[in-house]
Amino acid sequence: MRPENSIWQGNFGYWQNSFIHTNLLVIGYTAWKGFQSFGRGIVICEVDNQITPATITNLDRVSFALQFLPADLVGYYLQSQSIDLSILPAVATYHPHQDILLVLKAHRQIEINFLQKLKITPPDCYEQVCNRWEEFQPNLMSQN
Repeated sequence: MRPENSIWQGNFGYWQNSFIHTNLLVIGYTAWKGFQSFGRGIVICEVDNQITPATITNLDRVSFALQFLPADLVGYYLQSQSIDLSILPAVATYHPHQDILLVLKAHRQIEINFLQKLKITPPDCYEQVCNRWEEFQPNLMSQN
């Protein structure tokens, strides 16, 4: 679902794809770590709402928080955020070894992304982040 024109899009178009691309390793790390602990679920990424139209997500540091939500809590979360529950079948059937369900929250806008058949799989992301922990530590401090 693409949000309406807003400050989040600015003059640089649809920033979400660039943001996901730039942060895929930590998103995949979170997805795999969550799956190992809880089974299927979704990754929730809350982007700092201080982003401005001049922010270019692959050049500027954009603060965000990641959380894994187990499948048995997803319905409650979606209802609390007034999000359509039609993604629940995808939560039950996605392939955790190669796919990620991502809820991207920025200010009051919420976007659901089904990242499928990734070239860098969640287990690969997990391994790369663990092997290069110092690079990723600031974004992952709240998870460990």
